[in-house]
Amino acid sequence: MRKFFAFMVLVASISVADILPFLKQLGDDEIDIDADNFEADGKTGWVTGRGNVRVKMGDRELLADKVRLNRGTGDVRASGNVKIQHNGLGGWAGNYIEYNYKTGKGMTGMGQIDTEFFHVHANEVTRREGGLFDLRDLRFTTCTNSPERWHWCMRGNGHFKDNDYIDVYNVVPYFLGVPFAWLPYWYRDLDTHYGFRMMPGYTSKWGAYLLTGYVFPIYDSPNDAGPNLYGTTHLDFRTKRGVAAGQNVHWDLKRWGKGRFESYYAWDEDPPDRRRDRNWMSDINDERYRLRLFHSADFTERDQFLLRGTLVSDSEMRSDFFDRENRGESIPMNFASWEHRENFWAGGVVASGPLNNFYAGTTRLPEGWLNIAPQPLWYGVNYESQTRAGFLDRQEARYGRAVREEFKFYPGSWADYDTVRVDTAHRFTYPVKIRDTVSLVPRAGYRGTYYSDSGGESDIYRHTGDFGVEASMRAVSGWDNNLRHTFEPYVDWAWQPTHVTLEHGKVYGFDRFDQSVGWLDQFGYDGVLLPYNWHGLRPGFRNLLQTRDEKGRIRSLLDWDAFAAVQLHSDGPLDEEGLRMFGSKLRYSPGDDIDFSAHGQWDTEADTVAYADLSALYKFSETFRAGGGFLSRDHRLYDYDESPVPQWNRSRMEAAYVGFTHEINDTWSYSSYIRWDMRENELDEVGGYIQYQLDCLAFQLRTAYINDFTRIDGSERKDDFRISLMVWLRAHDKQPSDQWLRW
Repeated sequence: MRKFFAFMVLVASISVADILPFLKQLGDDEIDIDADNFEADGKTGWVTGRGNVRVKMGDRELLADKVRLNRGTGDVRASGNVKIQHNGLGGWAGNYIEYNYKTGKGMTGMGQIDTEFFHVHANEVTRREGGLFDLRDLRFTTCTNSPERWHWCMRGNGHFKDNDYIDVYNVVPYFLGVPFAWLPYWYRDLDTHYGFRMMPGYTSKWGAYLLTGYVFPIYDSPNDAGPNLYGTTHLDFRTKRGVAAGQNVHWDLKRWGKGRFESYYAWDEDPPDRRRDRNWMSDINDERYRLRLFHSADFTERDQFLLRGTLVSDSEMRSDFFDRENRGESIPMNFASWEHRENFWAGGVVASGPLNNFYAGTTRLPEGWLNIAPQPLWYGVNYESQTRAGFLDRQEARYGRAVREEFKFYPGSWADYDTVRVDTAHRFTYPVKIRDTVSLVPRAGYRGTYYSDSGGESDIYRHTGDFGVEASMRAVSGWDNNLRHTFEPYVDWAWQPTHVTLEHGKVYGFDRFDQSVGWLDQFGYDGVLLPYNWHGLRPGFRNLLQTRDEKGRIRSLLDWDAFAAVQLHSDGPLDEEGLRMFGSKLRYSPGDDIDFSAHGQWDTEADTVAYADLSALYKFSETFRAGGGFLSRDHRLYDYDESPVPQWNRSRMEAAYVGFTHEINDTWSYSSYIRWDMRENELDEVGGYIQYQLDCLAFQLRTAYINDFTRIDGSERKDDFRISLMVWLRAHDKQPSDQWLRW
């Protein structure tokens, strides 16, 4: 072994694929060269290493059977099993390298260039200045097998830029060795997800379909702190519905935030109104569209801006073409908000509401808010407050194709009113401890609400008192058997007297400040004062079981809170006295293999489950996981007025679901799920997938069946069978999602 400490920077310069930036920085740094034999010619300046030559400098390494270099001319020649390795960048492999570190030019001959995900093999490679390669008869893939066994590749002539991009002309894509198309030009950014997307399939509603997309760059700043934009063009075909096209634009403006704009336009050959559906809906034309806009920005560590909007052509557009989106959000959320936070207060302004008249909701044009976190004042007294003010406009959903009169408006034609509302709530608390055993937190507060108009009257006020005390005790065990148990019984006494300066009619309802939305809202939970008189007790107890891992970190095994509502007096919709409700929240996580949660409330008057949400996820092994759950709601919904449709005045649903995912090996995996409507005692949906994986490609065949059902207006929705094929590159670590397990 011999080591040269001289001006031999040129030896490391032969990194053909990814070391050009490094070449420009090298000086007389130390270079380590290992070889079986060395020869040096002092007159010509050539140095030759033979046999297991290894040239190393920092994290860069050149391996070859033979290396010749000339520090005078800058020429570097390496031959025989040449490999160049560079941590964090790409690598190059071939039989011969001829390179000049002074000019940056060189001929590599036949070889293979490797980056993080992609592999390029070419019969002839010429390097230009600036790290650009000219490639002739190239093959491009993400497969890790030898070139003759690649499962897919793109062939043609083109260029390769160090860790930047590859573009190819006269492109012929190959799948399993068979050419199947021709493209005049193809571009791929090596660091992003640019490229083509295709998904074929079949559904009863669409017929056979082919969904396609092409992701392409628009602008990428050379500066890491600079903005970048890229777009996605969609062109879809459905045999029953016709052609649809879309254009999305994504942007990342760094400190000014990131977002996207989505547009989609469908020339629908079979819109719902042609099928004479009796379901209530808006007017529907043959030409249908959906527009969406998102943007978020953290201008400072304390200032955040959010923007979100969805505009559609009709009430059925999202259900017909974007069913998953419609399931997750049946009414689109539209808002623009700005928020500023300090250590003890936060404030902001929001404008929100539906953009289409066939969606019901409250429009805020705009509404400002200011919250003051609990702050010590004097002698142990704390103060906190919440204030908001704005112009609120509520609208009903209007449908032009309702069969019966009661379905033309949701929840009713009465839900059309507006007012200026100013609401402010203030609270004082005085926490005390008795003999380090009992904690008492007495409170006294006031909430005042002003409405410029309500129920036929104007300039009305609502005054609500907030008086009560919460008492609790806590007992904590030691660390027996590496477990610690905390038990905390508590009781909360609350009196909330309310007075409204309204002689006739009633106060408009917009949100939880004005009406009871959830079941717990009936009893003044979650810190929301009720808009009516309420007096009662809320007893309960908390249990917390904790353990410590090998590193001494504490984590929770069991967190259980059981509570009840004992109503002494109420002027609200639930006026029965006595034990009115009890409930429980439980979270059980004994390890990484199981996660169980249960949340439920029991209506003692109706002897029914008012609300329940049970879910469990169990990991039997590294390759098999299963989950399931149960959802139920059965309680009255209260609003400004009664809906003409009885079903809209009460929330009633009951469903169970279960599913699993099994990864048999690195090649095969499968999954299945089922959802059952417990109220109707019938199948709601069933589906799953089978997945086959090669070294570089993953194939997933998805199927689902959605059962038919009868709507509340008497119309029927037909069942729907769905099947689709998804193919993706494994190099990007796309994995099947278990979101369906949790719903």
